[in-house]
Amino acid sequence: MSMPSSFDHLDHDQKMKMEYTELVAQKCRDNPFVPIGILTTIVTVTIAVTKMKSGNKATANKWFTARVASQGATLLAVVLGGSYEGRKAYMKGQEAPRSIDEIQQEKLQNKAKERENLWIQELERRDESIKKRKQFAELKKKEMEKMKEESDKLEAELKELEKKVNSTKSK
Repeated sequence: MSMPSSFDHLDHDQKMKMEYTELVAQKCRDNPFVPIGILTTIVTVTIAVTKMKSGNKATANKWFTARVASQGATLLAVVLGGSYEGRKAYMKGQEAPRSIDEIQQEKLQNKAKERENLWIQELERRDESIKKRKQFAELKKKEMEKMKEESDKLEAELKELEKKVNSTKSK
């Protein structure tokens, strides 16, 4: 069973529109033991540091031990909260339990579809590029034909002028 997000009820656009403070508030509402654990850890570290600065090393050591315990409790809250949310989603029928193989297979299929879409886009870009090159070649071909016609006309005029020059010379 995969771990659900607390934002499963929101679509992607709604998630992107939420501000950071709203996201944090939503997470705190979903699992209130995590922020409590974080605050407890911060308080124990602060007390331990102040005791150590004041020279009371034995008490500081006890507070550092309490810090480790509060971090462990926070980690436990994260794990239990996630599994609770997952179980709740499963019980509501929102999510069917899936094996890791099924999840990996789905990811591979999604990746294959994405690659296929990218390949299709690349082929379309290449096709468009080939069409543009053909149009350019046709345009240049027409220009060359027009230039050939003009060249033929000039050549014909030149021959006529040569005939006139030759006929005037012979007279």
